[in-house]
Amino acid sequence: MTEKTTSMIFASVLIILVSQNAYAESTYDEKLSFAGSLEETLGHLWAIEQNLDDKNAELALVHATHPIAEIYDSMKPELKEIDSEFDTEVQKILMDLGEKTGPDVTRQDAQTAIDEAKAIIEKARTIVVGEELSSDIIFQLDLIKGLLLTAETEYEEAVSNGEIHEMAEFQDGSAFVWKSEQIFNKIRVDLPEHESEEIQEFYEELWIAFEQKTDPTNARIFIDGIIHEINEIEGETEISEDLLEYVENIEELLADVKTEYQKGNKDIALSLATKAYLDNFEYLEGPLKETGNVELVSEIEEMLREELRTMIKNDAPQAEVNQQVDAILEKMESVKVAVPEFGSIVTIALATAIIGIIIATSKRTGLSMISRR
Repeated sequence: MTEKTTSMIFASVLIILVSQNAYAESTYDEKLSFAGSLEETLGHLWAIEQNLDDKNAELALVHATHPIAEIYDSMKPELKEIDSEFDTEVQKILMDLGEKTGPDVTRQDAQTAIDEAKAIIEKARTIVVGEELSSDIIFQLDLIKGLLLTAETEYEEAVSNGEIHEMAEFQDGSAFVWKSEQIFNKIRVDLPEHESEEIQEFYEELWIAFEQKTDPTNARIFIDGIIHEINEIEGETEISEDLLEYVENIEELLADVKTEYQKGNKDIALSLATKAYLDNFEYLEGPLKETGNVELVSEIEEMLREELRTMIKNDAPQAEVNQQVDAILEKMESVKVAVPEFGSIVTIALATAIIGIIIATSKRTGLSMISRR
């Protein structure tokens, strides 16, 4: 066999493999999108229940009509392709939901209609997505991310200047956060303990943001926090080669924390402190631990993520906040000393991140291939 022939065969095999992976990834994304629509529908069903319990028939009707008006069309192609009769059944149940949960219907009968819709949604999940993919941890983590990003958009449309201007959208955002947290609670025991604890904390703070109707940029911090932790679990984080940049960012952000807190901008100060930890120190943790600075990591994490942010939330005196910031900045000087040791560690971290992405992609590809069999 000639070298040219060998090269042609290799190229052909490579093209086939790439095509198969692209198709499988497309299948995964399609199933993820379909499952996301199902979760959003379940979020609306939860919102119907909440409004019926609050005797708010008008808003209950809004959420009862959203699945058929805004979501069903995105699901129809997959439903029709697999089973046209089942597609018709889903359409009818969602179409009748508004009438069957209206003001002239008893709460018990309305709940019967809601439960019927829940049941058909779960059946659609089994038929279209499949039980194996639906129960996969990575798939469910991806669902959480999608729901939170949609919730973020709804919240931005609903809230400004500390007031709700679009109640239906606000409830949409609340419902999608609730549904994402339900998924998280179901798989939490299977997640790494550290990331799981941080996700739980961010959920708690996100609910506080919703309750207080804080600025959307503040709510976004906590949504981004959850997504960041999920990306770490999935091995999809990107680490800058210049780790000293993270140190400098932290110093600038903490200086701004002092300034904004002194001005009385508590929410902004909290947001800045969160960014210092989430968008910067998190990327230093791994390299620092690799160089033997485990205790330093624990100290800064507690001082920055827990103590400083708790002070700000509890309206601590300015002097205490300043003292805490200065103590953290002093610790960051020790981090600077460790920075020259990071060279090889950065390379390892980057390689690890790339390997993680490959593994995650391979897993998705494999699951997608399985789901088609």
